[in-house]
Amino acid sequence: MTGRLIRTVVALYLVGALAAGVPTFGQAQSTPQNQAQQPQQSQAQPQAAAAPNLPPNSYVNLLATRNYSKGKRTFPNFLGAYSPQSVPSPDLTNTPSIYTLIQDGKLQLSLQDAIALDLQNDLNIAVEEYIPWIDQANLLSAEGGGTPVGSATSAGGGTFDPLVTATASLSKSIIPANNSLQGGSATTGAGSFLIVRNHTNQYNLTYSQKLHTGTQFFVGLNNTRGSSNLAQDFFNPFVQSSLVFSIQQPLLNGFGRLPNMRFILEARNNTKVGRLQFEEQVIASVTQVETQYWALVADEQAVEVAKQTLAVSQKLYDDDQRQLQIGTLAHLDVVTAQSAIATNNQALIAAQTNALQQGIVVLNLITKDPMEKRLQGIEVVPTTPLEQNPQIPNVALPDAVTEAWSNRPELKVDDLTLHNDDIEVRATRNSLLPSLTLSGQYTSAGLGGAARGAFVPNGTILADPTEPIVDVNGNTLIDPATGQATFLGFPGGTFGPAIPGGIGTTYSDIFHNNFPTYTGTLTLSLPVRNRSAQAANAVAQLTQREEQTVQQRDKNTIVVGVRQALTAVQQDAAQVQATVQATQLAQETYDDEVKKFDLGASTTYNVVLQSRDLNAAKLNELTAKTNLEIALVNLNQALGRTLTNNNITIAGRLGRQLDPNGNAPLIPGTIDGRLAGVDVFGLGIGK
Repeated sequence: MTGRLIRTVVALYLVGALAAGVPTFGQAQSTPQNQAQQPQQSQAQPQAAAAPNLPPNSYVNLLATRNYSKGKRTFPNFLGAYSPQSVPSPDLTNTPSIYTLIQDGKLQLSLQDAIALDLQNDLNIAVEEYIPWIDQANLLSAEGGGTPVGSATSAGGGTFDPLVTATASLSKSIIPANNSLQGGSATTGAGSFLIVRNHTNQYNLTYSQKLHTGTQFFVGLNNTRGSSNLAQDFFNPFVQSSLVFSIQQPLLNGFGRLPNMRFILEARNNTKVGRLQFEEQVIASVTQVETQYWALVADEQAVEVAKQTLAVSQKLYDDDQRQLQIGTLAHLDVVTAQSAIATNNQALIAAQTNALQQGIVVLNLITKDPMEKRLQGIEVVPTTPLEQNPQIPNVALPDAVTEAWSNRPELKVDDLTLHNDDIEVRATRNSLLPSLTLSGQYTSAGLGGAARGAFVPNGTILADPTEPIVDVNGNTLIDPATGQATFLGFPGGTFGPAIPGGIGTTYSDIFHNNFPTYTGTLTLSLPVRNRSAQAANAVAQLTQREEQTVQQRDKNTIVVGVRQALTAVQQDAAQVQATVQATQLAQETYDDEVKKFDLGASTTYNVVLQSRDLNAAKLNELTAKTNLEIALVNLNQALGRTLTNNNITIAGRLGRQLDPNGNAPLIPGTIDGRLAGVDVFGLGIGK
């Protein structure tokens, strides 16, 4: 019964010691010496575990490499505007900097390196990066006069890009004339009629554009060159041209810059929204990689604890085996120690499995392709230890809430959304007005061509056989003197040489304003019930009120998040202090029990119990410190400090400013590439 109880107690002790280091009996017997060596080990350990930092060429300026809001210009490359923009394929390969951190088949990874690699390789960031670029392309569309999908086309649209239209046409026609007044050439036979032959060429050039004030203007130059067999034409061939200026200006509905630029203004705000949403993703990714990194640190330390526990069990077994041989210990104690070795070996395997699995999680965050052959079977080894005495912020809740409200990108998105809602309300209010349009048009025409020369009579009269003289009965009159039918006559003679003329004469008429036409029009359109416009304005106002409510809800959510983050930091900090004190007391109790054991005043069972309590205390301390690190990370996110504390800049098209004297690795998107130093969490402590 006693042996079973001892085995049960030892098993419970071993289970409790899986994640905390159990000092060996040899360590307990030489406590003063080890205590003197511990500070040196704690100082040297980070240097021994340090990995090479990422090289400076790993710098990437987020969002600074592309801008799709500027289209290709027509000048000096006239064909540039008619070719697509270059959109490169996504880079789905790991950045080379990750391979510089591999040593002896292990990825030596500091927290700083993990953040840098996450910014370079996190596919969540890579996916979200396309949103601002798409918003830029939508802005380009709006500036050209494009209308967003689902938006009303009655206001805000139009062609802000100039439109040049050139038209050339050729035509030839042969038309039968029904009367002689049309002229033409005669035919013979029973179906005699006249034929009109026309040749016409047209060359027109127009320019039109809409301005941001709603003004639309049009300029057109029309040119027609024709020829025919009509004898009554003054010019044959002839050239007729006209220059037309037309302008329209809405005076009520559609008047002003706001109704016509609404989509441009909203698209500009949407580019800022996309940038902020990208910033939210970067914050979330950095927070996630920091959290998972500290979890990996805890798992790696749990592996070390399991190794120490196994070593303690092995030494206990060896000591019991020697005592069994000299007859001072029962065989049951040896079997118990041997069972503990097997149990602790299983625990070590489980701890190593947890660390490897957590390493896979971290590796997935810092790589685009975790299946790359150079990363196969790689072990991620964290080199940044938990801080022994982390700085605890002292921030009042009102100040923290105010800071969070000013920093959090969610509220900035709400502000921009409300700005767009206000634009919609004012634009749809303008759409409620009747349509009153003032139009004006000026036309200057010109006519020219080749004219026939002057007629010179020769004094003779020639009979026209097609025009007989008839009596009242329609019978042809006969000349009594000659006995021949009588016909109408026309004077004989010749035409002088043709007078040349053409486009020059026509343009002279146009630009000398010889034949002007002026037209003014005022058009009023009154929708009788105007229900569509009323509905559009009502929807805009309702959306605005909804977003105001959403903004207040987001503020309240941030207040709750900040309060919870502050509470977590304060409670975890207190928990760390309590566990540190508990570990110290457990250490003293354990040391005293070992001294009693050395003097023969205690038993192995009592030493095992005190070791179990000491290791449980160390496990609690490790858990508390890990929770505090994660709580500080979450506090940075709640206060909107994640980017500034890590010197991460979401750059636009600004140039990069690098610190030539900086020794820290360059972080993608940072100004000087440095993470926070002493004040690692940006809490204003230690500066």
